[in-house]
Amino acid sequence: LKRPAASSLPAPGSSSASWFTMYSGSSNEEYMRYMREEWGFEKRGDAQLFEKLSLEGQQAGLSWATVLAKRGAYRKAFHNFRLSSVAAMTERDIDRIMQSAAEGPGGRSAVICHRGKLLSIMRNAQCVLRLRSEPYVDPATGRVCRSLDDLLWSFVGWAPVLNRWKSAKEIPLVTPAAAAMAKALRKLGFSYCGETICYSLMQSCGLVIDHPLGTPEHRAAAARLAKRR
Repeated sequence: LKRPAASSLPAPGSSSASWFTMYSGSSNEEYMRYMREEWGFEKRGDAQLFEKLSLEGQQAGLSWATVLAKRGAYRKAFHNFRLSSVAAMTERDIDRIMQSAAEGPGGRSAVICHRGKLLSIMRNAQCVLRLRSEPYVDPATGRVCRSLDDLLWSFVGWAPVLNRWKSAKEIPLVTPAAAAMAKALRKLGFSYCGETICYSLMQSCGLVIDHPLGTPEHRAAAARLAKRR
């Protein structure tokens, strides 16, 4: 998510409007539902995490609302993000996807025609599968990570982190954990996984929960985590 102007932020704990309504594209119901029902919710399993990594990479330079509106088009083009199917794709498949998007009606039914971003989905799927034979070893614990799930969650100690930001303007764009994640992913051959993208991924998949204090979403997240204890 792109940071809003400080002057547009609601007061801490304000219930007059959802705290995220200042973000680009947040006025539509699909975006509001996503923020309330998906963003910050814990996601596990390589399939869910691979889809989110792929879509976050498509967001680079754009608003999340733009990518969210096209999520269905990406699922259709990339075999519902089934890792084995996406990893088996070729550059010719990517070219066909781009041609179909360029010749079709556009809008929600078309992926974003950026060849580098689309190729990254295919190549990142191959990187995920390669973890099974060439695992990532967590430098702090020595734990061997043979899945995307284990790898990504290693950067928060394999448990969600509920932050306590007093207002949205305190939410960072990058953290040391996100920088470390980006460095590890790049070393493993992943692309379109820079520090900002990684922190957006961490937020959206519930590795970190960044709803500000006093919001209904923060209270709901705290209640979810309390049930884990």
